[in-house]
Amino acid sequence: MMKVTPLTIACTALLFAGCVDAGTALTIVQNQIPASSDTTGCTIPAARTELHLGLGTFDVALDQSYPYFMFPLVNNGLHPLAAGSIEPNIITINSFQIKIEPPPTIGVDWSDACPAQFDFPSPMMLQPGEQGSALVEALRPCHADLLRTLMQQGKLSSSLSEHVIFRLIVRAKGRHGGTEILSDAFEFPLRVCFGCLQTGFPDPAYADFGFPKIPPCNRLAANPYHGNLCNPAQDSGPILCCARDPEAKQIECPGVPRAGL
Repeated sequence: MMKVTPLTIACTALLFAGCVDAGTALTIVQNQIPASSDTTGCTIPAARTELHLGLGTFDVALDQSYPYFMFPLVNNGLHPLAAGSIEPNIITINSFQIKIEPPPTIGVDWSDACPAQFDFPSPMMLQPGEQGSALVEALRPCHADLLRTLMQQGKLSSSLSEHVIFRLIVRAKGRHGGTEILSDAFEFPLRVCFGCLQTGFPDPAYADFGFPKIPPCNRLAANPYHGNLCNPAQDSGPILCCARDPEAKQIECPGVPRAGL
């Protein structure tokens, strides 16, 4: 006799709509911190690490509209069932579902071209008990445009002393055998700021710099502050930008020294 479980009931009820397997079989464990260097670029740890990112930072006041990346570590919690044959408990992930939630009382004019919820394709296959990391574009460049405008209009605080926190609700989506599978929700807090990664230069020679004080590129003899090599607009700084025009309307991040030109 077949054992009746909540999943069995759900699949029976959705017989003609397709079955969705949700719950702890597929989980997002944490948001990985990638390693980066000038020679190797960005490397995402493939297994659980003690260090992980619990709060993100997204600076929307750089030289262009950047995306915000997450690096979710996903776990297949199922046990292996086959020995030497096709394993039925393989999970194939197709994409990640992202939902952006603004702070309470803040209204955002999302659009079809720049929605609050969307899927980002990032395929991987997980054997039973296996973990794997993915790269996910959790905010698109259009979201950076939108958030920058809200800060410039004063609808979101641009004060460097205030933390404006958005929440990113992330789920992995894929297939387990003949059924669709959706992971438990993973909630990630994200600070959105206007210039916060462009401050705090420890070298006293750069004490006069720091957003909104942007040095002219032709007066910059060196730049030791390149920010996050994986993505300049996110999570770690400082990043020193420079202005290519007297009004500082055309900036580049990180700034390229042009002293003497």
